[in-house]
Amino acid sequence: MADLNSIAAKRSAYQDSLLAEFEKQLREMVDRAKDRVVAKLQKGLSVTDGMIDQTPGNFRALRNLNSLFVKEMDRAGLPRLLEAFVEQFHGQLPYLQDTLKYLSDQMKTPLPKWKPSANDLDIMSSFQMNALAGLRATVESAAGAAMTRGMFSMGGLKFSELVAELSKRFDLSIGQARTLGDTSMSLFYATATDRAYQTIEKDLPGEQELTYEYSGPDDKLTREFCEHLLAVGKSYTRSQIGRMSNGQLPNVFITRGGWNCRHQWDLSVEDLQAALAA
Repeated sequence: MADLNSIAAKRSAYQDSLLAEFEKQLREMVDRAKDRVVAKLQKGLSVTDGMIDQTPGNFRALRNLNSLFVKEMDRAGLPRLLEAFVEQFHGQLPYLQDTLKYLSDQMKTPLPKWKPSANDLDIMSSFQMNALAGLRATVESAAGAAMTRGMFSMGGLKFSELVAELSKRFDLSIGQARTLGDTSMSLFYATATDRAYQTIEKDLPGEQELTYEYSGPDDKLTREFCEHLLAVGKSYTRSQIGRMSNGQLPNVFITRGGWNCRHQWDLSVEDLQAALAA
């Protein structure tokens, strides 16, 4: 029977696979859009001896750099890519069901199977829409810094330097989009897990609080915050977790160690068993 570590490893492999494909397709789109933007700039900008001339027409062209890039990204299929990516967040839910089944199998009295309520589904759907909007904003802002440099360097900026700046900013946006996509997938799963655990907590007798244990890999990528929790090996109540800070993102129960965190909070079976027996 699969244990929590093997379930987590399978979910992580699923997430890594989706992210790798998302990054690959995004990079291909960015490269195509960049080539088209550069071709249009080369055709539309007034350039003398390789230097961008200080003319009203050139200022207008650079002001439109962001919108030009966005148009080319949409033409390359960005909306479809983002929608398909966030839709696959739901593919993690079977791993949550496996986790709950594992916990239930450890109990004397099995836990009821969790079925997301309409409210749960609305919350998860809203999270997906926020992730989609955040990813789009990250990609759309890629030309902003290059545009600013061009606007304030007019007459002293080589066209080749503008192209290099664009390439640099577009490459950065790919990395930022991957980080946001990675974190968004993890937070979606953590949000769904939280909704399931809340259902379990709601059915407990009295005012008892369940506790949660921190789990996940401990390697060279592990942050100090996560490494400490793994080393201590204690279980914590929600209120105790709520007072923790990872130094990056609020709500440690959901965000855990912050950006790109690979860890999770697991319900303590021992405490749950004791709570149900009380």
